Amino acid sequence: MKINIKNLLFQPLALHLASDGEGLHLSARECREILTEHVSEEIERAAARGFVSLVGKVGEGLDHVVDGEVTEDTPENTAPVGDPQASRKKGKAR
Repeated sequence: MKINIKNLLFQPLALHLASDGEGLHLSARECREILTEHVSEEIERAAARGFVSLVGKVGEGLDHVVDGEVTEDTPENTAPVGDPQASRKKGKAR
């Protein structure tokens, strides 16, 4: 399974992968895709501290969002859209 890792900082990060001592270099705000077996303790600690975000991919994952095409994997928004005016408090009538 693949996982998306995104650098949440505005500076580059260098992290060790769990396989063969290789490293992962992320530019500021860069997002990369790695295998879950390459996620090291250092990457997990960085995620816990808010330096990176880890998002698991299922199937094509977020590719349909990047392409802008709606596919059968695209979740539909089923929540009803309310009237934004209805939630406002009414002031005194003048």
